[in-house]
Amino acid sequence: MTERHSFELDFGSAEGRSFVARQYVRYPVHVGRALYTDPLDRGRCTVFLQSVSGGLFEHDTVTGRIAVAPEARAHVATPASTIVHTMRGGCATQTVDIDAGDGAQLEYLPAPQILFPGSHLHARISVTLGEGALVLVSETFLAHDPTACGAPFALMDSAIDITGRDARLLARERMRIRGADWLGAQPGVSGDFSVQASLWILTQTACAGLPEALRAISGEGLYAGASALPGEAGWVFRALGTDAIVVGKAMAAARVVALGALHR
Repeated sequence: MTERHSFELDFGSAEGRSFVARQYVRYPVHVGRALYTDPLDRGRCTVFLQSVSGGLFEHDTVTGRIAVAPEARAHVATPASTIVHTMRGGCATQTVDIDAGDGAQLEYLPAPQILFPGSHLHARISVTLGEGALVLVSETFLAHDPTACGAPFALMDSAIDITGRDARLLARERMRIRGADWLGAQPGVSGDFSVQASLWILTQTACAGLPEALRAISGEGLYAGASALPGEAGWVFRALGTDAIVVGKAMAAARVVALGALHR
């Protein structure tokens, strides 16, 4: 028998209002109640995922599935950063499968992952795009040593796959970096920055002015840019910053730019 995901969320829509049509959750995840807090879109359903274990530990496997029905609009996030705790040679695995129906909109925007010394995170996200769908996915990470000794995390291994409704692979991106290289302040890797974030804006809807608008986002202590994804799968906005506040503001600005440019 196949083991179920740690969480499963199905979003539906009726008369312009989206809702949680079905949910399943088990340890170590808690799903909060549906909220309607977006002043610009009162029909958008917002759900927060919470960890009841205090973060990701060695040998943890946390999996999730988010399905958004045609024309439904959902926002899924976490209320606080996730600590990836110190490990002794093992790793933690986190995977999320996203299925966006035709005309659906989903924002999956978890808070940053904080990588403790020796931690090894294996993260995978897969996105299936329906016709006219829009999916925003973010990933942010930073290293932190509670002892202030500068000890590095072991490895951050992250990937995202984007496919169409016909199961054709549109784009695949992977990042694999050792903590020693990240903390080494190497040119072309991290330089003088301590936080990295990516915002994938996934849609097959054309928007000529979006890359330029994303590239115009700037700020003190920020290095950012944007590029088109292969397969006409959308765009990715990438940011390096001196701290999480600087990067958080840039990511929030990129979200607003993307939704505005795509008229969502």
